[in-house]
Amino acid sequence: SANMLEFNNNNKKEKIYVVSDIHLKQQDQREKKLIEFIQAKKGKIILLGDIFDIWIGQNKFYQKIFRELIDTLSKNKERIFYIEGNHDFNLVWLDDIGISRGTELQIKINGKTFLFSHGDMLSGEFFHNIYRKIVLKTEPVFQKITNSYFDKAVNKIGEVLANLSHQKNMSPKVKGKRTKIFKNMIKNAEEIAKERSIDFVILGHCHIPSIVKTKDGKIIANSGFWGKDVGTYIKIEDGEIKLRSFKIS
Repeated sequence: SANMLEFNNNNKKEKIYVVSDIHLKQQDQREKKLIEFIQAKKGKIILLGDIFDIWIGQNKFYQKIFRELIDTLSKNKERIFYIEGNHDFNLVWLDDIGISRGTELQIKINGKTFLFSHGDMLSGEFFHNIYRKIVLKTEPVFQKITNSYFDKAVNKIGEVLANLSHQKNMSPKVKGKRTKIFKNMIKNAEEIAKERSIDFVILGHCHIPSIVKTKDGKIIANSGFWGKDVGTYIKIEDGEIKLRSFKIS
């Protein structure tokens, strides 16, 4: 699809780091942490969606607020891939700074195929699928209109839509709901892995850091999320996948 990014990782020794679900808000202390993370990690970095809490389209106001982070992304553009989530999509400003973005990324390492996707499209949330499909079709509109009132209106709509699905899944009260989404994601990822001969599927979205091996020997991993105190991420080295965590505060 037009939204699928692909590259062959010929440098076997190069590390790949995967981060998702930081949900950065305005004046967020964790913006600095992400900047430090990008600077400290040598290798490819895959931002696997929901890096920002709500960012749809251009949004010049946000571009000012997150100027420092955008500068860091821009300086490291050769090694960063941005896979859009359900809270951050149609990010046409990434095109302007030369960062590859899409809804999926496929990489071959040591003859194994890795698929990276935010995961919300595999979560079985019915409403969500419709929302993403409609929104992805509207991207040309975002490229043409750069009016700040339009930005604000779009962000507001995005907030309402994303929260309809998000708050239901993510509040700790509904652990059951989140687990159900997690199970759906694994089941659907397993089917995709079989259909498309993929060895590793790496997802975000459900905030459950994990590495699951299926009965067919496929690996379904989740990069987790960054909370107030602790953040998780995935590290891929020599074709091996590891889950890591670090202190945020």
